Amino acid sequence: MEWGQVITIIFGVAGFMGIFMFLINKRIDTLERRFDDVNRRFDDINRRLDKLEDDIREIRQLLYRALGEPSSKK
Repeated sequence: MEWGQVITIIFGVAGFMGIFMFLINKRIDTLERRFDDVNRRFDDINRRLDKLEDDIREIRQLLYRALGEPSSKK
């Protein structure tokens, strides 16, 4: 085998690996963006649930005031 063929094989393998790594990195970046979007959505849902809990707590307090405290007798 001549040196020209060896160099061609080495550059071919290196080129293939470079393209493969580029595509893998691109895919990882896409997944990271999707995870960021999902995390943002979960944070939004958590904020909404916290607000809903606060609203329910406020409604419960208003009902206690209007109807009186629940009796502890059973």
